[in-house]
Amino acid sequence: MSVCVLSLWLGVIAVTDHRTGRIPTPLVWPGVVATLVSSGAHPMVLLAAALAATPYLLAALAGLCGGGDIKLAFAGGGLVADPFAALLVVFVAAVAGVATHSRRSPAARTRPHAPALVAGVMCVLALS
Repeated sequence: MSVCVLSLWLGVIAVTDHRTGRIPTPLVWPGVVATLVSSGAHPMVLLAAALAATPYLLAALAGLCGGGDIKLAFAGGGLVADPFAALLVVFVAAVAGVATHSRRSPAARTRPHAPALVAGVMCVLALS
């Protein structure tokens, strides 16, 4: 059941970003809070979350992504709960993002990244 809820939650985030070009904060806060709460008992969860979120934070500072991507990466890193797996999430998301963005029209105003990030999280979770 928890896999279904997790898949539904991530799916809603991906579809919302794809349709609107935004990831609403109320959608990602449950994952951020769950990561922070679980990191009290398992410090590696916080390390994994920070490793996944750091590239997105740097990209946001350069104006290449938004805060929703950072929070989603943080939650995704917390979900995989392993630093190496968190880096793998970022890699898979980057590859998926490049593949999907190269097929979008150059005139497209927004280039949502949540679908790629969700794909990365789901792929890594499926492999673990």
